[in-house]
Amino acid sequence: MVLLNFQRGKALEQCLESLTTKTDYPNYEILVVQNDTSPGASVCLSRFPYRLLNFARGANDSAAKNYAASQIDAPWLLFLDGSIEAIDADWLTIMAEHVQRPEVGAVGACLLNRSGSVEHAGIVMGVNGTAQPAFRGCAAEHHRTNRQLQVTRNCSAVSSACMLARREVFNQVSGFDERLSGTLADVDLCLKMRRDGYLIIYTPFAKFYWHETLADKLDDNSKAIMRQRWADVLERDSYYNPNLSRERADFSLQLS
Repeated sequence: MVLLNFQRGKALEQCLESLTTKTDYPNYEILVVQNDTSPGASVCLSRFPYRLLNFARGANDSAAKNYAASQIDAPWLLFLDGSIEAIDADWLTIMAEHVQRPEVGAVGACLLNRSGSVEHAGIVMGVNGTAQPAFRGCAAEHHRTNRQLQVTRNCSAVSSACMLARREVFNQVSGFDERLSGTLADVDLCLKMRRDGYLIIYTPFAKFYWHETLADKLDDNSKAIMRQRWADVLERDSYYNPNLSRERADFSLQLS
């Protein structure tokens, strides 16, 4: 497990507490990647079994995740945001059932905020010009649109706030593009996997609370890279019917 910690002491403590008490999968290692080297930054975390990796403050999240991945000797790479909280103990077992399939590149989970609304349920291309998390802001029990929120399905991309990837495939596509960060870096990684013939899976049966979502900084250079590389995919998501809304990724019909 690769946990990114951007000066989130209490949130990370809660995250580690949930992972160590609510993970029934028997074989895993926790690697905390942080940019806070101040005295006492890790004192409150000393009771948890984890390995610490510091990275330079100037490095973006993509560079940090790539470096962390290079320090792990495991067939699967699990990327986690340091402010998520596991809800049920079988989450990793559920995600592992999919990632061990040879045709799968990465698996994403259902991420909720504390009010129970969805923050992430896969990512849809072409909404609001680039990409947007599916069903963001919808209630977790949202049953419309053919229950797409409640079923395991293929999608174009998932968030690295909780992403289980096959190391072989991750290395094959050269990991995260370090010119990108946040959602665009996640999208780019997943689209590279899809380009090479691998599936990206969303499962609603692995659930987390995501306490501190960070707003993406979509600078012009990043958007230009995405448009140049993935213009055809951004124009039309093969997993999202063209008759559905392009203003919000909730699988509702586009109103003319």
